[in-house]
Amino acid sequence: MTSSLGNDDINRLVEGMWRLDALQKQKNRDLYLSIVRKELGIPLPVRRDERDFVDLWCLVEGCLEHSGALHAFLQVIERFHGGSSTFANIRRVASALLPEPLLESGERRALHELVKVLQNGDPDALREEVVRELFWTVAEPADLTIDTGDIWPVLDGLEDFNVDEDGVPPLLNFVEELAVRTGGPLRMRLLRWSERAAARLGVAHVVHARRERAALLGERPRRYLVIAFRPDGASPDRYLVSAWLQSDDGHGIMLRCEDDDPMPVTGLPALIVELLTEEPQVVNRPPMAELTLEFVLPLNLLGRTPLDQFRITVDGLERRLGIEHPVVVRSLDRMQKQNYHPAWRRKWSWLRDNPHGAEVCWVTQPGEYRGESLYNMLLADPSSVCLALAFPPRADGGGAPDELRIALQAGAPIIAWCRNGRSPRKFTEEFRELVSHGALALPDSVLALRREAVLTSDREPDADHLGLELTLLFDDADRFPEHHGLLKAPA
Repeated sequence: MTSSLGNDDINRLVEGMWRLDALQKQKNRDLYLSIVRKELGIPLPVRRDERDFVDLWCLVEGCLEHSGALHAFLQVIERFHGGSSTFANIRRVASALLPEPLLESGERRALHELVKVLQNGDPDALREEVVRELFWTVAEPADLTIDTGDIWPVLDGLEDFNVDEDGVPPLLNFVEELAVRTGGPLRMRLLRWSERAAARLGVAHVVHARRERAALLGERPRRYLVIAFRPDGASPDRYLVSAWLQSDDGHGIMLRCEDDDPMPVTGLPALIVELLTEEPQVVNRPPMAELTLEFVLPLNLLGRTPLDQFRITVDGLERRLGIEHPVVVRSLDRMQKQNYHPAWRRKWSWLRDNPHGAEVCWVTQPGEYRGESLYNMLLADPSSVCLALAFPPRADGGGAPDELRIALQAGAPIIAWCRNGRSPRKFTEEFRELVSHGALALPDSVLALRREAVLTSDREPDADHLGLELTLLFDDADRFPEHHGLLKAPA
């Protein structure tokens, strides 16, 4: 990767090295460079020059382009000249200018060898879109000068990225993710490499805990196609549309950015088909990755738009969107109002830690509770994370706060309602059965319900099935589709 040292610092380092007589001779520089290449296990391209001082400068610049290469070069010099005062001065200058590399040279060489084996055995395993997806799964968006679809600069560049909130370097997270997607003996070799590096860096307990959580959940990796509708001020019935592909940890890639061409809601089915069938990031997601569709909507669309019943046509086959993938809605208004976030994050954190302890607040008819009373009921009980309405919220989103808007303010991450109204007793029985599988599993449980509803309607056209009428708001407070937050488009 590109060195962060300026010309003055490089000059200071090169001048210190030039004082060592051995480095003034080309044959010695050639010998030391060949040893470094062998130990790193990479070609380490370096521009050379007939002028000795300039050649040394080029050698230093070439090493700075690869994480750990200059430190490896210094270690080789130390083997031959470690006892000299001149080398001691070189080491002091280098220590002042350069941080220690994340990996030791042997670790880096071993990782490169494993990646070469994977690349040679299965070229598709490290194709450009796969590497890019893995990179943005573990890395925070930043201005980059590397190709995030090329495995070698990615491995190099991740060494210099800041550790995550648990102290784990992104490179280790990358290797862990790569191992999960790799089969056979090579998977275990990648995992063992990660274990040894984590142990040396003091984060083995975190890595092991994450593996245990993943094994306990036993879930396939999940991706989220997030589509946001923002009102266009000039045209009330048209919306500016953005789309992202996200992973569970919140990292994502912007697929479509708001532009100056607002579209009506009726244009959404065609956009969805385009994203599902033509967008490379979606089409080429990992084969085992489940896909959830999330629609971020303003209040006036939340209550009235049956997105799960939208009909899409792919290659001549028409079907409901809600039987293809889990379909949920999210609140644009809550995302945009910072004062709503503390309660929302508290509720979501509680739900994440207690998925089978979630309590449902049942409301059977509009106005059953005064606004303040309902707000207090939801806010005061940490376990009250879900509001279930046997009736649809107000369609226009205007007027005094209704049950939906009260629940959004109180931080409820899950809100469900029957779009056409339903017998309170019947609705309670049906929705309680869904929640019994776990509140965090509701998107998948509702998907199964919608599929069951289609089968039932085929046999009994007049059947009144909740799967055809249920809207699920499922609002993950850990994942924000923000233009200026985690999800800004990669450089």
